[in-house]
Amino acid sequence: MNTIAASAQELHLVVKDKPLNDVLRSLHVELSFDDNALSKYRITINRQFGNAEQAISFLLKDKPFQYEKINGVYVISPSVKPVQTILPVIEEKKYYTYSGNLTDAESGESLPYAYITTRDGIISTDETGYFTFRTERKGKLNIQAQYLGYVKRDTIITTGFNLISLNPLAYTMDEVVINSVPSTMLIQSGGNPGEMRINHQVAKYIPGSIDNSIFNLMRMMPGVRASGEPSEDMIVWGSNMGESKITYDGYTLFGIKNYNDHIGSVNPYMVKDIRIMKGGYGSNQGGRIGAVTEITGIDGNFDVPAVKAAISNYTMNLFASAPLTKNLNISAAYRQTFYNLYNNEKVDFSGNGNNPQSLSDVYIKPDYHFRDANIKLSGKAYRDDSYYISLYGADDRFKFSVGQPDEYDINASEKNRQYGGAASYKRVWENGSATKIVAAFSRLTSLLDNLAIVGNKKPTTEDVSHLDNEVQEFSIKLNHDFYIGNRNKVQIGGEWQQYRVSLNDLCGELEKPTFYVNDNILLGKLSLNAGIRVDMPLNKKVYVQPRLSGSYKLSEELTATASWGLYNQFLTRTTYQYDESGFQTVWTMADSTFTKAMHTTAGIAYSKNGFLVSLEGYHKKTKNSQFFLDNIVYKIDNTILGADLFAKKQIGNHTLYGSYSINSLSKPQNELSHEIKIGGIGAFNPFYFSLSYVYGTGFAYISTGGHGHGQGGEEGGHSSEHEHTNSSDETYSRFDISATYRTQIKKVRLQAGMSLLNVFGTKNIKYNYQISSQNNATNIFTKATPFTPTVFLEVTF
Repeated sequence: MNTIAASAQELHLVVKDKPLNDVLRSLHVELSFDDNALSKYRITINRQFGNAEQAISFLLKDKPFQYEKINGVYVISPSVKPVQTILPVIEEKKYYTYSGNLTDAESGESLPYAYITTRDGIISTDETGYFTFRTERKGKLNIQAQYLGYVKRDTIITTGFNLISLNPLAYTMDEVVINSVPSTMLIQSGGNPGEMRINHQVAKYIPGSIDNSIFNLMRMMPGVRASGEPSEDMIVWGSNMGESKITYDGYTLFGIKNYNDHIGSVNPYMVKDIRIMKGGYGSNQGGRIGAVTEITGIDGNFDVPAVKAAISNYTMNLFASAPLTKNLNISAAYRQTFYNLYNNEKVDFSGNGNNPQSLSDVYIKPDYHFRDANIKLSGKAYRDDSYYISLYGADDRFKFSVGQPDEYDINASEKNRQYGGAASYKRVWENGSATKIVAAFSRLTSLLDNLAIVGNKKPTTEDVSHLDNEVQEFSIKLNHDFYIGNRNKVQIGGEWQQYRVSLNDLCGELEKPTFYVNDNILLGKLSLNAGIRVDMPLNKKVYVQPRLSGSYKLSEELTATASWGLYNQFLTRTTYQYDESGFQTVWTMADSTFTKAMHTTAGIAYSKNGFLVSLEGYHKKTKNSQFFLDNIVYKIDNTILGADLFAKKQIGNHTLYGSYSINSLSKPQNELSHEIKIGGIGAFNPFYFSLSYVYGTGFAYISTGGHGHGQGGEEGGHSSEHEHTNSSDETYSRFDISATYRTQIKKVRLQAGMSLLNVFGTKNIKYNYQISSQNNATNIFTKATPFTPTVFLEVTF
C-alpha cells in the first residue's frame, strides 16, 4: 500500500513495507540518488509532514545518507563521517624521589659534602648531610656513600627518606686529598675543580699545637702558602691580602691572627668539616676574588653529653656538649693562652754604624694573649628539618717595645676583638626539595696605639699614633634546591649584604643585593655545573658573573676537571700609613673600581690501590688589586699563573704525601715562587708518629704593610704598569715531627702528644717593621716559629 495525500499546508504519507527509493519517488519532487543503495532499506510509515523536505529528512534519519538541495534538486548521497585520528597516548614520565641524611654512626653528627654514588652519577650531601635525587626507577636502589675518614658503605635505599650512617676509621690519612679526583677513600669524579676537602680528625696527628691543628693541616695543602707563616690571611694561589675568605657556620672570620702558630681563631673542638675552594667555585659563593674556606661546625650529640679538655705548655681548651631534649643540643667551648708566656727578647744589633745609611736587623718576641669562646644551639624539627644558632667571640692583644739609645724607641700595642653569629633554618619539603635561610653577622674591631721616637728627644702626645679600624658584615641569605627531571639539580638563591667599615673618623657603608642560580647537570661520566651570580650594589652598576665547571670520568682511575668564572670583591684590605715610622693593614670599602678577577683552572688525576697523583693548573687575571709600594697604595692589574702537583700513597695504616706548587706573578714584583711540602703519618696503635717539611723560595714576603717596603729611603713613583724585580732572596725551611699516644680507660679517652717544631732551628722571618733615623734604617722582625717543643694532654669523657 502506498498512499500520499497532499494539500497546500501538509503532506500525509502512508507506506507499508516499501523500498526507500520507491517511497522517495512518490513524493513528486526532483530527486537524485543511487537507486541500488536506497532500495536495500524497507519503509513502513503513517505520518503527516509539513512539506516534502521534512519527509525526506525523516526518511533518511538514522540511515547512512545525507541530502543537499542544489538548484531545486534534492541530491542524496552517502553520508561522509569525519575520519577520527587516533593519537598515541603519551604517558608523562614519572620520577621517584629518594632522599635522606648521612650521619656518623657513633656521634650522630651529620656528614656535610659527602658523596653519594648512584647509577645516574655522583651527588653530594649539603652542609647538613642531606641529599636528594630523582630517577625513573622505582623501588630499591643500590648506592654507595663515602666521606673523609669514614668507611665507605654500599647500601640499599627506597623512595622517601632514608637515614644512612657511616663508621669512622680508627685512623686514615685520606683526609689529605683533593676531591676532584677518584680516590680509594673519597675522591671521585663528581668533585669540584680547585676544591680541597679536609677532615679535621686527622689534624691532631699533624705536628704543631693542638689548639691550632686546623691551620696546621691547612698549611700542608697544595696551593696554600706556608712559607713566611702568614698569620692574618690565607694566601692561596698567589692571592693578595684580604682577597680570601674564611667562614664558620655561615659568618665571616675577618681575622685569623695567631702568634707562632700556637693558637688560631677556629677552635678544633667546634669543627666538623673544612672545605677549601682555591678558585673556580660556583655561583653560590661570592664576596672575594681569591679562595673561600667554608668551615662547618658540629651539631653535638643528641643522645649523650660529652666533655673534652686539653692543656698544652701554651694554651688550654675546654669543651662541653649536652642534649637538652632528644631534638635539641647545646655545645660550648672556651680557649685562652697562658698569660706572661712570651717575654720580650733582648735585641741584638748588627750593621756598620760608620756607613751613612746602614741597615740593622732586630728580632723581637712580642707579648701576646688570646682567648675565644663558642656556643652553638642545634636542633631538629618535624622529621627532616634542622636549625642552629651559632655565636663566637674572640679577643687578642699584641704588644712589643724595642729601642736603641739615641736612635729610636718604639712602643706598640694592638687589640683585636671579633664577634660573629649566625642563625639558620632548613626546611625539607615532601617532594625532596629544600629551602634554607641564614642570617649572619660578623664584626672585627682593631685598635692600634704606637709611640715612635726617632733620635734623642722626650715623647709628646704628638708622637702617639692611634688607629681604630672596624669592619662589619650583616647578611640574610635564602636559597631553594629542587630537581628538574632526574639530571638537573637547580639551586636558586638571593642574598642581602650590608658592609660597614670605619677608620678613625672615616666611615663607609654599602648595601648589596645578590641573586644567583646554579644548575648541577648529571650526564653519566660527565658532570657539569653552570651558574650565574648577579651583584647589585645600591646606587652602583650591576655586576654579572657567569661561572662554569665540570668533571669527566675518563676511566675508573682517571678524572679530568676544568672551570672558568668571573668574580667581584667589594671589601678590601689595604695598608694605611699612620705615621712616618709605621703602617698597618686595615679593612676599607672599595670605591667604584671594585676588585675583579677571572679564574680558569684545569686538572687531571689518577688514583688506584691507595696511590693518588693529581695535577691542577690555574690562570687568574685580577683587576684593581691594592698594593702598598713606596708608602703609597696603588691599584694594579695582575696576571697569576701556577700549578699544584700532589701525590699520596697509602701503605697499610701508614701514609706518605707530598706536593709541589709553582706560582708566577707579573706585578707588582716579578715573582716566581716554589713551595715543596712533604709529610707522613705512621700508625702503630696506640702510637702515632708524623712529620712535615716545608721549603719555599722566591716569595716576596708579606710584611705588616703587605707587598712593599718600609722606610728604606726608596724614591720613585709607581703605576699599574710598574714592575718590581726585588723578590726576596730569603728561603723558608721548616721541619716538624710529632708523636701521639692514645688509650681508653673505661669511658675516658686519653691522648697525649709532643711536637718539635722547626727541629733544625732554621731562622725564618715572619713580618717586618722598619724605622729610619738619620744614620740607620733598622728592620724589626718577628721571628717565625723557632725551635719549639710543644706537649699536650687531652681528656674526653
